[in-house]
Amino acid sequence: MDPVHDVARETRLLRALQKHEEQGDRKAMSLDCYQLGVWHHDQGGLDAAVAMFRRALVLCEAVQDSQGVAAAYARLGLVFETRGDLDQARFFLEESRQLHEQIQDLNGLARDYGYIGFLDFQRGDHAAAEEAHRRALALDEQTNCTAGQAEDWGNLGTVMASRGRYDEAEGMFHRSLKLYEEAGDRRGVGGQYRSLAGLWMRRGELDQARTFYELGLGLHRELGWPLGLALAQDGLGQVAEKEGRLDKAEEHYSEAMERFLQCGHRQHVASMRRRLGAVRLRQDDHQGAAEHFEEALDLCEEMGDRVGVARCCKQLGDIYLSPAADDLERAQSMFDRAMSAYHAVGDEKGEGSVYASQGNLAARRGEVTQAIAMWTAASERYRKLGIEDRAKEIDTAMKRLWGRGSHRVA
Repeated sequence: MDPVHDVARETRLLRALQKHEEQGDRKAMSLDCYQLGVWHHDQGGLDAAVAMFRRALVLCEAVQDSQGVAAAYARLGLVFETRGDLDQARFFLEESRQLHEQIQDLNGLARDYGYIGFLDFQRGDHAAAEEAHRRALALDEQTNCTAGQAEDWGNLGTVMASRGRYDEAEGMFHRSLKLYEEAGDRRGVGGQYRSLAGLWMRRGELDQARTFYELGLGLHRELGWPLGLALAQDGLGQVAEKEGRLDKAEEHYSEAMERFLQCGHRQHVASMRRRLGAVRLRQDDHQGAAEHFEEALDLCEEMGDRVGVARCCKQLGDIYLSPAADDLERAQSMFDRAMSAYHAVGDEKGEGSVYASQGNLAARRGEVTQAIAMWTAASERYRKLGIEDRAKEIDTAMKRLWGRGSHRVA
């Protein structure tokens, strides 16, 4: 089944809240507001979720329910993560963590470390993410929390996979899967199917990846969970794209984007825009690609996602530089913005990619000295990072330009 708007559950929660308001039962009201906040978050109603969690927070403070206050802080952090505001998300999660430490709530503290590790992973700080997830795991093992351990092992597997330690990651994912099965958490089971699918895709085993993504998709469809469905569709789109089935990839990405929109998850919407733009480029539809990247850029700017801004600007610059668009002034503007954003976040590999594109732009303009300067800067960045193949490609382009006056790009 497709996800549906559970009006009956919302009605029950609102009636309970009204009843407790009439009775003046602030403790019960705080729980009602918290549950309504969770419901709105699941449905993609982020503003309503924030309003409910803030009200729950105030009510819990009024009745001196520290555990409820910490839970509301944590949930506010998750909503702001969905919005793509990672700084605000971290603020609320740190408030939750400090309060859980004060009241010695080890289960709550474990969840806080898990969420904070997820934020660290999104920012690219994988060492900090691993440390946070291992802290969460130690706490969950101390309290014998099976569901928490399942989540922790899955998170650690994701970190290991990102580092290319695939065998370790696979063991962690299977351990997580077993624990989720023991806890009866079908949503968690579906998440680990997706994790295993992603691992098989990294290994280049696309048939295996597709099988696990389809298992996850089927389970999330049974549960009616929009975010799980969207993530599975995204994965199937990546498999189709790698197989060269671009029409199918576009279909999966479009469906995923609609579901991410339903969830209010702007970061994932921006990601789908970039994926759709890349597919359009492979289809030689430069105008369609530019439209998707421009939409993604707007979203990244709204969220303050500087890495996303950098990537979109770099891609748009390359599109405008292409003979199909031939808009060199706009290309220059985009490359300048991309370089500024990459420099701000300290991404030297990103800087190298922009230097290479700026060299291509200078070569197109016939500015040989400028092209050599930009390509040299790119080559130096790549060699510093150990990306020797890319450095050699750029060195070859420089030799061609000097030797034959060629304007071939790097």
